[in-house]
This record gives sequence, C-alpha cells and structure tokens, in this order.
Amino acid sequence: MIIFRLHAIGNNHKFRRDPINKPLRKPVKSLPIATVLALSFGTLVVITVVIVLGISLISGLTNTRDLLIDKASAAMSATQNDFIELLNPAAYEAVYMAELINAGRVDVNNREQLNDFLLGAISGTPQINTLAFVSPDLQVTGVHRQSKEILSFDESKDPVAQMGIADLATRKKGSWGPLVYVPTLRQTVLNFREPAFQDGKFIGALIASITVSTVNTRMNAAPSLKNSKRFILYGKDRVMMEQGVNASHETMGLNITDAVPKLDEIEDPVLRAIWSDKAEKLALLGEQTTFNSHYLEVNGQGYIYVYKEITGYADKPFTIGYWLLNDEVSTELWRLLMAGLAGLGIMLLSTVVAIVIGRKISRPVLALSTASRQISLLDFNTVKALPASRFTEVNEANNAYNSMLRGLAWFETYVPKSLVRKLMESGEARSEERVVTVMFTDIVGFTPQAEDMKTEEVADFLNHHFELVTACIEAEGGTVDKFIGDAVMAFWGAPERQEDHAARACRAAKAIKKAIMSDNEKRHEAGLSEVHMRIGIHTGALIVGNIGAAGRLNYTVVGDTVNIAQRMEQFGKTLSSDRTDEVFTLMTSTTFDASPDTNATKIGDYQLKGRHDPVTIYRLED
Repeated sequence: MIIFRLHAIGNNHKFRRDPINKPLRKPVKSLPIATVLALSFGTLVVITVVIVLGISLISGLTNTRDLLIDKASAAMSATQNDFIELLNPAAYEAVYMAELINAGRVDVNNREQLNDFLLGAISGTPQINTLAFVSPDLQVTGVHRQSKEILSFDESKDPVAQMGIADLATRKKGSWGPLVYVPTLRQTVLNFREPAFQDGKFIGALIASITVSTVNTRMNAAPSLKNSKRFILYGKDRVMMEQGVNASHETMGLNITDAVPKLDEIEDPVLRAIWSDKAEKLALLGEQTTFNSHYLEVNGQGYIYVYKEITGYADKPFTIGYWLLNDEVSTELWRLLMAGLAGLGIMLLSTVVAIVIGRKISRPVLALSTASRQISLLDFNTVKALPASRFTEVNEANNAYNSMLRGLAWFETYVPKSLVRKLMESGEARSEERVVTVMFTDIVGFTPQAEDMKTEEVADFLNHHFELVTACIEAEGGTVDKFIGDAVMAFWGAPERQEDHAARACRAAKAIKKAIMSDNEKRHEAGLSEVHMRIGIHTGALIVGNIGAAGRLNYTVVGDTVNIAQRMEQFGKTLSSDRTDEVFTLMTSTTFDASPDTNATKIGDYQLKGRHDPVTIYRLED
C-alpha cells in the first residue's frame, strides 16, 4: 500500500537554509488526503474499466480460456507440492537418523537403543510405513507402522539385497530406489535408502518406505477441478495413481516384476490414450517451460492434458498432471465472461462510491501509517492492533497489518532483536571472523528419562527447560543459536560486539544453575526427579554471519571453537560421574583468561576427543 503524506504549509511558512543561505527544500502544494484518494481511486477504476472492456471485446474468450488453463496448471502444481511434501519428510528422517549414527549418537550394535530410535522416528513421520536399518551382512532391523512391531530378519541370501547393499556402500548420499512390490504386504512401496558411516567405514543403511496406497490417499484427498482427473505416471507407461481409483493389488495381478499397472491395463480410456500420436500441441499456451500440455480427442470427445515431469524420487521420472474435459472449459468461458460484465458494472459503481467515501477512508489510512512507524521500534508487544473498518479494502489492510503484527511477535522469538537492529542500521550482516564465547548445555540422562514420558510430557518438559535456560542466556546479552534435542547452543560477542563476552557466558551459566536448583525444589515437592545438567564453555575465533543457501539463511557461528565448546560439555560426563552437582560447568583456559573475575577451579590438562593438543580445563564455581 502506498501512503501519501501531505504537509499543510501556511502563508507564513519560512524555508530552513543551510550556512550559505540555500533552501534545503521547496514548498509543496498540499491536498487533502481524502481528495487524493477519491481522485486516485476513481481514475484507476475508470482506466481499469476501459482496459477491461477493450480486452473483453477483442480477446475475451481467449483470455478466459487461458485463465481456466492457468487454474488447471495451478491445481497440477498443488498436486506436485502434495507429492513432494509427502515424500521429502521420509527422506529427511532417514538422513537425520544416518547423521545420528554417523555422529555416534545412536549405536547400531545396541539393538534396544536402535529400536527406540526407529520407533521414535516413524512415530513422527506418519507417511512412513516401514523404517529399517540394514547392516552390511544384510541383517535387517525395522519397525512397521500398522503392526507397531520390531522386525528382525536375515536377507543375506537374497541376491537383489546383496547388490543393493553393495551399491549403497559406494554412495556418499542417499537416494530413492525403484518402486517395489512387497508380496507380504500386498503393497507397492517407494523407498529411500541412506547409507550410514562411522569413521569413514560403511556400517549399514537406513531404508524408509512409503506405500503407493498412502500416496493415492493423499492425492485423492486434494480438491480437483470439475470433469477432470488427476494422475501420476511411473515412467511413461506405468500408472502409479489415478484419481478416484482405489487399486486393489489382489485383482490387478501386481508382482515383483510389475509393481504398478501398465497404461494399457487401466480402465480409463482418456488416460490410456495420453501418449497417442494424434495429440496436438496447445498453441494458446504459447512457449513456456513450467509444464507440458496437449489436446487429444478420445471417442469423439476433446480433452486437455496438463502434466509435468518430476525426477529424483525413483529410478524413473514421475509424471504428474490432469486431464480435463474440453466442453467444461467452454462452459467456464461463458461463465467468466458474464462475471466480467458484472464486474464492469461493479467497477463503475465503485468509481462513484470512491469519490463519496474518500474522506472517511483517510482516517484509517493515517492510523495505519502511524502504526507502521511504531513497528520500526521493534517493540511489538506495545503496538496495538488496528480496529475493524467498514471499508472492505481498508479492513483487509488492517487485518493484514494485524496478521503481520502477530507474525512479527512470533518472529522476534526466532530472531534476536540485536540482529534485526543491526540489519536495519547497516542493511546487511556479512560473515566475518570474530572472537566469541560459545556455550553448550545438555540434560544428564534425558534419553532414558524421556522413554517413560508421553510425547506431550516430553514437549512440555523441554519447553519449560528451554525457557529457564534461554532466559538466563538472553539476560546476559547472549544469542541462542539452536536447540539440538535437549541441548542448547548459544554464543556471546555477536552480532553485538561485547568486550566482556566470556564473563557474560560465565554469569549466564551461574544463573542457569540457580534457575535449575530453584526449579528442582518445585519438582521435588511435586514428586518428580531432579534435573541435572552439563555446560561447556569455550572462547575463540570463528566465522560469524549468514550461513546457508540463498533462500534459507541462518545467522550462526562456524568454526573449531564450536566443536571445542561441545567437547567440553561432553567431557563433563567423565568429570561429573561421581558428583551430585545439579549443574556441572566446565570452561577452557581461554575463557577463564578472558574473564579474570570469574571464580573457577583449575581441573588440569586433558586430551579432548579429536584434539591433538591437551586443553586446560577449569570448573566454574558459585
């Protein structure tokens, strides 16, 4: 929305001049905003009426038909998004599990732990039917959603499985495999395979499977156009999904070789004829690359096909799209034409109404302008929402503003205000090398504790715990970088420069301990077990700034300093095993030297995992 700000200038107005008596601004003739709005809206409406009327007389039918085709292609894009959003989480889950295994967070030789992680992973991804880990000797451990059972079996004698695991051992990244028909399930499945490595050695693979019936259910649930049908082809000659068809694998004769039916085996004659040599290109769509389309007559009736190829989700590309009846397009042409004529009358009437209500519109517009200026202060909690207006356009603007205000209130919980203010002042947050202090926190024994808790209880517990920890961090000017399971990573010294960043981190650690101790007293009164934590702190040089892809950036820190801080927290397992401290904090000598007033006890020089040189470690005291 463009807001015109008009300044009234009186007859006695005087110019402000610089030291050499040159005027810094010229007088501006002012007009009431109500008049400007009425004339602007009225002129725009009249121009729009003339343009719409001319287009309607010259090419109304063609343009309307284009709109209907655009509507069909939009529906096709929605199908593509539904398809990708259904499959991608399965791949993400497999990749994430592999990362946990690679990092040593999951021990594949510990079957009980592996089973728990597989069950947890499949419970959070409802589209996954089975999730399994396959060792190099083809011993399979998996979970099945419907039966909720742990499955263990030997595939070492299956030549297909042997070739598959040998192929995965040579890959660095996972991929989607071919469609596979599983006789025991009487289901065809899509499967994502992700190799797992430890210390550069292949130790197995994670396989996430989604049944074709799950894809069909998701695709059939989406709204569709009248007299049209959605489809997904596997390759060029196989049909994975037909809208409205709940294929029975028992009656369609599917087997390991034929995982989905062929085009010439389905009942729909329109889809069956999609690749006919008689198909004609739709010239009205012009030259574009976002999707393909053609026209074809089947049994004397005209049909329009709109489709697009998707690769990377199987060994063959998928073709998703629609066919729609051409007669339906013709009917919609007349309907839209009548709607256009009705819109013409409404726009003419709007021209008159705009002149009458211009003055009334000006008041909420000015209120919106004032409220927008208040947002620049970034104190979203004190900015009041705008009231409803009788004018539709203004009311929509107010509603949009209120939605934006709610969104910004949530946004400030994700992005530090200090970073936002820096961006507002400088217009950028470039990556740079800087000395900062990094903190890692972790709850002792959280994984076994969470096994006895319900999902809602785990979420409530973590949210409460993170509130306690982040409040202490932010009180000392720290930036919470991320939450990793039950762990928190934070840093000081960026984006704002803080000369005492090490001391701030130490004070935050002490505050966390007090908060946990106070909370433990309440937990004890409620009959709950106490919470114990480990904290690791390290100060050093690293890269701070925007890290990520162009469409998804994080303001974070990258460098060896982060690794050392995490290792410090992990090393606390060794030193705190025989202690009863509710919060056990370790810091490196660089942090201690950077905060000389901090009370800490030297533990000694220790060799941290992955470090060549020993690190001098201190324990933070109260």
